[in-house]
Amino acid sequence: MKSSASRIIGLAVLIAFMATWALPAFAVTQKEELELGRQVHRQLAAQRVLFNDPTVDQYLRRVSNRVLKAAGPQGHPFHFYVIQSDGLNAFAVPGGYIYMHTETINSLQNEGQLAAILSHEVAHITSRHFARRQEAGKMASIASLAGVLAGALLAGGGGGGQNTAALGQALMLGSVGASIQAMLANSRADETEADRKGRQYMVKAGYNPRDMYGAFKIMNEMSYHISSETPNYLRTHPGLTARMASTFGDQANQAPSPPDPAYEAIRDRVLALSAQPRRARSVFQKRLEKNPNDASAIHGLAMLAAREQSFAQANDLLEKANKLAPNNADYLSDLGDLALRRRKIPEAITFYEKSRSLNKGLSATLGLARALELSGKNKEASPYYDEAVNMSGDDYPEALELAGRFFGQTGQMGKGHYLLSRYFGNIGQLKQAIFHCKATIQDPAGGRYRKDCEQNIRDYEELMKDAKS
Repeated sequence: MKSSASRIIGLAVLIAFMATWALPAFAVTQKEELELGRQVHRQLAAQRVLFNDPTVDQYLRRVSNRVLKAAGPQGHPFHFYVIQSDGLNAFAVPGGYIYMHTETINSLQNEGQLAAILSHEVAHITSRHFARRQEAGKMASIASLAGVLAGALLAGGGGGGQNTAALGQALMLGSVGASIQAMLANSRADETEADRKGRQYMVKAGYNPRDMYGAFKIMNEMSYHISSETPNYLRTHPGLTARMASTFGDQANQAPSPPDPAYEAIRDRVLALSAQPRRARSVFQKRLEKNPNDASAIHGLAMLAAREQSFAQANDLLEKANKLAPNNADYLSDLGDLALRRRKIPEAITFYEKSRSLNKGLSATLGLARALELSGKNKEASPYYDEAVNMSGDDYPEALELAGRFFGQTGQMGKGHYLLSRYFGNIGQLKQAIFHCKATIQDPAGGRYRKDCEQNIRDYEELMKDAKS
């Protein structure tokens, strides 16, 4: 298997690439940008490249909410997702969709650096770089452009391995691929503006500006390890070295942020759940050689063992990590998840309740709802499913699926169908989404969701029509 470094794609390359795409020579409305973003996301979700973990999802939303508050009201929601990929990358799609690769999280050092990358991406969207640029070639429709963009992201290491990358590159053939070099050459002004505005956002959000320099320095150093298999149109470096000197030069000699245990815990979690097992195990074992009581490394090995279905080993390691850090809500929730997988339902409930007493996180809340349901306590489970859906919104679709199936099976058919329609809509399975929308409308108790479902049916049918054209 190739080394991680050999497959890294420079972060700024696709930042510039995404920022410079545009529709034909006419103004792009915000409505069209929102539609494009939804379509790109559904295509990515349908490829099963998204990394879904409730703990990581909630952490990412907490950091991004700080950045968005600093950026000010935008008139439309933003969505943040992690893509399963060993390429170092992050990118913004018009309409408020921002994606970060698992390897990017694995490579950064602290929350401030994560906030810096997110701030840069948010700045691309708030500046409407997509709408401001116009491309000479013609696209048949929003749907066809969405397919090209999704294909480019998959070709750039979107997480599905060689087959997915090949599919993405196939979507990029023709005049589209030939025009990308020219568009990249004109992207530096947009990148510089995103650097400047992004820095303002992160500073206003309370982060150290040195962390933006640190994040870009990591990206710059690793971008030279681009694989020989990377398409030529993804190789252009968008002036990052010069931008670091001009925009972040005043921070080069400033002291970096102190160690960040909370971010390190998230990074360890992502590494354990996404990296090649041999690599992840090596990282954690080397740390334990230096410090046998490194609770986060022990927890990482536990998550890796659970990923490999070694549940007894995972339980022993989780219990050890929990003894070293007895008030860690995430460890307790993970112990609940493991107990649930081992069908020890009362034990799972105890761990989830302890976790929620420390922090009412999405993982423990959804886990407690599932455990109560499995123990036959549907009345007690119901409010926790509602709470989990409210906490996650559309950004963690699994909560919608589990809650939808629960409410449908317990007699609340309208509510169940509605939640399942949102679930299938978010993962790009539009026929199923339409089916559940229609079932919601037909149910006597589905009236409260009628307006939303009727609009969604129109949107989904239009998307399917465009996709065929």
